[in-house]
Amino acid sequence: MRRLITAVLAAGAVVLAGAGPAMAAPPLPGEIVHTETVRMSDQSAITVSFTEWPIHALQSLDFAFEPTGGIEGRTGLVTTVSPSGDRRGLKGIVLQRRGDSIVLPRHPRARQVWGLDVVSLPEEGTWRFEFAVEGPGGTSTGVLPIQAIEQPGPPLALSWTVALTPWAPVALLVAHGWWRSRRLRRSTMPTWSG
Repeated sequence: MRRLITAVLAAGAVVLAGAGPAMAAPPLPGEIVHTETVRMSDQSAITVSFTEWPIHALQSLDFAFEPTGGIEGRTGLVTTVSPSGDRRGLKGIVLQRRGDSIVLPRHPRARQVWGLDVVSLPEEGTWRFEFAVEGPGGTSTGVLPIQAIEQPGPPLALSWTVALTPWAPVALLVAHGWWRSRRLRRSTMPTWSG
């Protein structure tokens, strides 16, 4: 028994030792499938990287933002404007906001760049990503239009209908059981045995 516990602990230590460097590693080149360069007002640039391309509405993806000169000593803000004009349209994990803008955090898997992890654009159409980079030299701004095409797969109503259809007999059985027990409860007259 003692050997088994030792072997399990040793295997766990090997797995954890290998997982640390893998989790801390920057995104693999295979994860980034498209990049765009945004020219900023001070003639610098931000490279915006995407893990999915073309972008479909309601499709989960990661963004990475890398300004020229790195992110040290700078704050990055992005305002996402949906095709309908909503300035808070981006859906997903957003840690901090300043007004309508998202304060860009370090990407969880590539700490040397800013990034948004597991977000989606909920509408199809042309989105505007409005950037503001605050640093020692002042604030520079830039805009990136992004086209989101229709969501992948069937329409949501059809997907939900297909997904819930197997539960229809269960709902009918529960309703029938409730109706029968209600009828039995009403037919039994309560008596006072006091």
